[in-house]
Amino acid sequence: MFSQEFFRRLVIGAQTGMNISENQIRNLNESFDIINLDRIKFAEIFFVYLKEKNPKFENIFSKIQLEEAKSFMNSARNIALSGAQNVQLEKAIQDFKMECIKICNRTEEIPLLEKAWLFALEEWLGPWYSHRVEESWQKIFQMLYSEETTLQWSR
Repeated sequence: MFSQEFFRRLVIGAQTGMNISENQIRNLNESFDIINLDRIKFAEIFFVYLKEKNPKFENIFSKIQLEEAKSFMNSARNIALSGAQNVQLEKAIQDFKMECIKICNRTEEIPLLEKAWLFALEEWLGPWYSHRVEESWQKIFQMLYSEETTLQWSR
């Protein structure tokens, strides 16, 4: 009746409490399609928000190199591209977490990056920004805070 994969997902979900739906992955993809129009400009909005809203980041533009900003944006893109493939999504989330830590130095400060990310999303997406897009990216950031790296795929 039920596949081994179904039970594996059920157990993993019970262990971690983390799951992401197909719709959330679709929201990530659609939002990143728009971000991809000019990822550097999006990153600029993100980093300007950090600089203006938190004294810790007042010198962010002298500390972060263009290649580091590109690496950060590529790691976010890889989350959107990983789609329904759990192993790839796990790796993409871990890579994004490491890129976030390179920027803020501590896992506890990732919420600062989340606020900047959501602000930049709203600014960049304009009329294409929605509560569903926001919730999908918030789910990704929740996964960054989690100590567990195993995810549940939900339908």
